Amino acid sequence: MVSFNHKYDYILLDLDGTLVESPKKRFLLYNTIGLFKRFVKVFGYLRTVSIVTKAVSSMLNNDTDQVNYERLVEMCHHESKAPKEIIQKELEHYYHQDFLAWQKLFTPVPGAVEFVKKAKAKGKKVFVWTNPIWPEFNVKKRLEWGGFDVTDFSGFTHSQNSTGCKPHVHYFQTSLKLFNLDPTRCVFVGDSEYKDGPARLVGVETVILSSNKEKSWKELSENLLI
Repeated sequence: MVSFNHKYDYILLDLDGTLVESPKKRFLLYNTIGLFKRFVKVFGYLRTVSIVTKAVSSMLNNDTDQVNYERLVEMCHHESKAPKEIIQKELEHYYHQDFLAWQKLFTPVPGAVEFVKKAKAKGKKVFVWTNPIWPEFNVKKRLEWGGFDVTDFSGFTHSQNSTGCKPHVHYFQTSLKLFNLDPTRCVFVGDSEYKDGPARLVGVETVILSSNKEKSWKELSENLLI
C-alpha cells in the first residue's frame, strides 16, 4: 500500500467497479439494445449493428486528436452516410432520455463516498478518470446514482473532452495533459489491473482494489489520507 504524504496532491479514481457498481454484462446488453433501437430507423435494420459496432470500436481504439464523441459521430456518418445532425440528435435523445431508465443498475461501492469526502476535507483534488465512452452528463448521473456529490470532484474524463480509452497509454497521457497534472504528484485508484494498471506507464502511482472493496477503501483512507 502506498503511503499518502505531502508527495501526492491529486487523487485519480476510476468509476465503474471502483466508485459505483453495475452489472457489467447487463449494462452492456442494455447499451447494445438501446443503441439499436435508437438508430435502426436511421441506419436500417440490417446495417445498424455493424455500423454501431464499428463506431464504438473506433472510439475505443482512438489514437487521434479527435475527442471520442466526435470520433463516434464521424464513424457513424462515414459508415451510414446519414447526416451528422441526425446522428447527433439521436445520440442526444439516447444519452439524456433513454439512459435515465437504467438508474437501478448503479449502486455505490461501500466506503467510496466516505473516502472522497475525506479526501476533499484534507484539501486533495479528486478527479474521476473513467473510460471516456460516455458524455459528461452520463458520467455525472452514474456518480449521483452512486450517492456522490459531483461538486466534490475537480474534473472528469468523458467522451466530449478525451481522446482514446483504457487500457491504451494514449488515454493516460492525454488525460494528464487535459488537467495539467504532474504524474509524480498523482495516485490512481482502480479495480482492474488490465484497464487501470497502465497508468503506471506514465509515471502515476497506481493502486488496484482487492475483491473486498469496502476493506480496500478503508485501508486506503487510513494509508492515503493521513
